[in-house]
Amino acid sequence: MTPQRPNIAVRDARGVAAVEMAIVLPIVLLLIMPVGELGRAFIQYSRLSHRVVAGARFVADNAYADSSGVPALSATIGAQARNLVVFGSTSGGPTPAVPGLSTTQVAIQVDAAGTVQVSIAYPYQSVVGGVLPMFGFGNDLLTGALILRPRAVMRAL
Repeated sequence: MTPQRPNIAVRDARGVAAVEMAIVLPIVLLLIMPVGELGRAFIQYSRLSHRVVAGARFVADNAYADSSGVPALSATIGAQARNLVVFGSTSGGPTPAVPGLSTTQVAIQVDAAGTVQVSIAYPYQSVVGGVLPMFGFGNDLLTGALILRPRAVMRAL
């Protein structure tokens, strides 16, 4: 028996596959990154909206704190509700629901009819938007212009 020679075409094909991967990978990444950013924005909006509903429920439960029969927002209840929205606890905490969220971005209103409204104006912070200009792309992207505005309205109990 004569020894068989290795197939040269298989060895060359491996090199071609590596070149094809180097060409296609950046294009695929540019197509996948916006989908990831959209999913991240949706998750952050969902977190914020759940927290806003919890804050509105807290204020609605505590709006009639005195015996006057008129709903009002005291400074203590307002501070506790803002902490609940941002940190998930009325006493505050170290980590906000989403990066960069602060209690100053939470707006709470209680009117004389007993309607409680809690809202947030959170400027979305993109992960990809800050990276693209380093590669020469996206210099005109205004990712800070995207403001997530979840809002919850309830009746005071």
